[in-house]
Amino acid sequence: MIEFSWITASILLFSAALGGLVRRLSGFGGALIMSPLLMWFFPVPFFLPIVMSAELLGGMWLFTQWKVNKEDIPSLYRMWVLAAILLPFGIFLGGVVPLTALKITTGIVVIAFSIFLLIRVNLAITLSAFRDYLIGALSGLLLGSCGIGGPPVALYLNASGLEFERSRALLSQFVSGVCLLAIVAASLMGGGIDWLPWLLFALPAYFFGMFLAKTLLERRELSASAIKKFCLYLLIVNAAFNLGVLALL
Repeated sequence: MIEFSWITASILLFSAALGGLVRRLSGFGGALIMSPLLMWFFPVPFFLPIVMSAELLGGMWLFTQWKVNKEDIPSLYRMWVLAAILLPFGIFLGGVVPLTALKITTGIVVIAFSIFLLIRVNLAITLSAFRDYLIGALSGLLLGSCGIGGPPVALYLNASGLEFERSRALLSQFVSGVCLLAIVAASLMGGGIDWLPWLLFALPAYFFGMFLAKTLLERRELSASAIKKFCLYLLIVNAAFNLGVLALL
């Protein structure tokens, strides 16, 4: 059982609000914001269900707005299957690797992923069954060990040349599905249900962030490029801050 403190609660609320903001704008990224911050206060199997539950509930709200293209449904299922298989191995890995190493790895992955998308490396990768399985496996492994599973799928879809709205819907649905898998796996592998009160505490902040993003989108015409850049810069700043704090300790 994690002992309550106002510092921990404040960080949880702050990260949840930022996570909801980014998730509503880009279709993913909530975990990329929340996990690096929460890793300072909670074990991975404990905070993983908190983050994933918020992402899952947020995804259920977005489900009615972003529909996955029929052509993309087989890819979605294939990625889900391999993510489900590799997720428990990732949780096990996260339990044996030193926490400092996990923090560094998480920060580097988030920064590298964000910079890669910002510089727009021209890759042309067509969606295929083999690549779907491979990316799903990488996502499940990362999600279980570090609490972030979106980068491999986001990079894959970005390189596929799919339209932003189409890839955003597919990514959002994938994230929602692996969230449910992660909640079950983490709870069975050490998290229990002690995380539930913390989730109830964080949810209002998460949905407040989503509401802010919705208001921003309604009041101002933002291009897909502007939304993407804002979210990626926010991810970089968040990850760099965590790495900076780690370097000072």
